Amino acid sequence: MATAPSYSPPRALLRSVGESVIARSAAGLEIATLVGHALYRLTLGVRRIRPVTREVLVRQILFTGVEALPFTFLIATLLGASVVVQAQRALVETGQAGLLAKLLVAVMRELGPLVAGLILIGRSATAIVVELANMTVSGEIEALDAAGIDPFEYLVVPRVAGMVAAFFCVSLFFVASALLVGLAAGQLFFPDAGGIFETTRALGRQLQVADIVAFVAKTIVPGLAIAALACREGLRAGPGITDVPRAATRGTVGAIQALFVWQVVVSVLVFLA
Repeated sequence: MATAPSYSPPRALLRSVGESVIARSAAGLEIATLVGHALYRLTLGVRRIRPVTREVLVRQILFTGVEALPFTFLIATLLGASVVVQAQRALVETGQAGLLAKLLVAVMRELGPLVAGLILIGRSATAIVVELANMTVSGEIEALDAAGIDPFEYLVVPRVAGMVAAFFCVSLFFVASALLVGLAAGQLFFPDAGGIFETTRALGRQLQVADIVAFVAKTIVPGLAIAALACREGLRAGPGITDVPRAATRGTVGAIQALFVWQVVVSVLVFLA
């Protein structure tokens, strides 16, 4: 009887690392392919998209973006008041209140997309994985294909487009709400540190093109990646119903990892620019 080959600890470690790198590279290639195909359908192939797919897209934006706004406002209120008041207090005590606008631009550039991404992953990405995984396990994907409906166009394209649009808009909403509430709270605690309108004008002066580019990069790219990863895990679920929660866990954890990695990459590039 053939026995499995044995490896020394260094070779076993290298083998494990190599297998992990290969698996992650293959997964990344699948996600990139899915994103590329979805972008093609949304641009060059948009005229061939059926009306029913547009209806699914509208519902996806409603669920992912609009319905997330109340919870986003709650988190923005709590974080905005806390961050702005503490920053204003520290700057006033050190006699550098004029640096508040510059500090807030950096904080909201980093904090807005990150918090919005976590909210959308928890609310929508997990839901996408569970929904598609249940459809895959129950055979609904094959039924759609048999009925002449392209599963990719009907299921994946609207979810990718909806996630990207919602990610960008929810991030903007979070930043605006956090700044507004934070500045109002700061005005209550430090009325002599400068009015809201004065601070807002200072924010506008401190805002650079690099900040806008970084904000767009931190919302568009993660939105594509999160939606693609959620769809991939949902469509790969099976064969049993017990794989649905495992698919949801893989999709959620993978989306969080992708979000944090991309945020760090963009932040480093902005710092080096």
